[in-house]
Amino acid sequence: MKIVPYIKPIYSKFPDDYINDIRGWGIDKETIIKEKGKLLTLDIDFGLYCSLNCPGCFRKNNKVDTVKNELGYDDLVKLILEAKKLGLKQVKFLGAGEPQENARFLEFIRFLKSENIISMQFTKGQVIGDDLKVKEYFGQYGIFTGKELVEELYKNDVSITLGFNSFDDKIQGKMVGKGKEFIHIRNRALKLLVDAGFNKTNPTRLGLGLNPVTNWNINEAFDIYKWGRLRNLYVVATPTMVSGRAGDNSWKYITPPTEDIIELYRKINQFNIDTNLQKKEFILENGVSSYAGGHVCNQVACGLYITLNGVVLRCPGSDIAIEGNIWENSLTEIWNNSLNKNELSGQYNCRCIAKDGKSIPNKLYKKVLEVCIKKNS
Repeated sequence: MKIVPYIKPIYSKFPDDYINDIRGWGIDKETIIKEKGKLLTLDIDFGLYCSLNCPGCFRKNNKVDTVKNELGYDDLVKLILEAKKLGLKQVKFLGAGEPQENARFLEFIRFLKSENIISMQFTKGQVIGDDLKVKEYFGQYGIFTGKELVEELYKNDVSITLGFNSFDDKIQGKMVGKGKEFIHIRNRALKLLVDAGFNKTNPTRLGLGLNPVTNWNINEAFDIYKWGRLRNLYVVATPTMVSGRAGDNSWKYITPPTEDIIELYRKINQFNIDTNLQKKEFILENGVSSYAGGHVCNQVACGLYITLNGVVLRCPGSDIAIEGNIWENSLTEIWNNSLNKNELSGQYNCRCIAKDGKSIPNKLYKKVLEVCIKKNS
C-alpha cells in the first residue's frame, strides 16, 4: 500500500541563493580549492549493533570486518582531535551499526559540537520513531521520547538523512529487512524531524536516503525525489555501493538496467533546471553529480572513511580501496600518504571512484549532460 507522509511543500521554484546540499555533507568549490590538501571531512563507524537487516547493506559482510580490533569511544575522540589539526570541519556517521542504538552516541555528538565540528547521521529512523527505543538508549540522559531526541539532535548541530526507500509499505519493509509496519515508524520519525525544524534552513539539515536505487524502487524514485526536494528535503538518489552485501558482483542483481538509471538521472537534472534548484550553466561547468541532482561527491578529494576496526578506506563505496590502518599508522601519516590527498585533493567533482563503471554506468554522465544541453539550449 502506498503511504505518503503529510508534509507541506516549501518550494515550487527555488530561490537563487538556494544551496543544493545538506549541512555537513558536501564541500563547496571555493573551500575545496582554498583548503586543498586538508582533511576536511571524515566518515566514521560508531558501534556495531543495528536492529535492521537491510539486504543491500554496505557494511554487513564487509571485507574490512575480518579485522577484529575495534575502535572504542576514547579512540574516536583522539582521532577527531588529531583530524582537527589536519583541517577537519565535519563528520558523517554511516555505520557499521545504527549510532542511535548506542547509548554513547549523544555523548559523542555533544563532544563534536564542543569542538565546533558539524555532524550528519544516516539513520533509518527506528529509534526516533519509537519512544520505547528512545527510552531504552537515552533515558539515562533524561530523554524519553522521539520528540525529545530530535530536539537534542537539533541543539547539537546534527543533520539527519533518513532512510526513505519507498512510499510502498511492503517495499520499504523489504529494503530494511522488516515487515510492512516499519513504514509507520519511519514516517513518524520524519514528521518529528520536520516539526523540529530540520528542513527550515538553507542548506537544509534533513535529507531522505532514497539510496540505493534498485530494481525494487526505481519506478517511484523520481516521484520521491520531487516530493522531497519541494519540501526542502535533500534526496540522496544513487545506485548501490559495491561494498558489503553488494560487494563482488552482488550489486548486479539489484541494480536497474543502464537505460533506466540514465533516464532517472536525466529527469532529475531536468527537474532541477526547471525549478531553479540548479542552473543549467552550473551543471555544464561542474558536471553531473554521481548523486542524482545533488551536490557533487568530493569525499575523496578531502576526506577518508574510518571503519569500526581501524581500517581506513578511501570512501564507503568500496571495501577494498584501503588507505591504511589506524592500529599501524597515525591518521596524519595515513592522510599525508593517501591517494585521496595526493591524487584528488582540490578536485571539486570526483564523480564516484567506487561505483563508476559498475552500478553507475560509464556513459551516464555524458548522456545526461548531452540531453540537458540539447533540451535547454
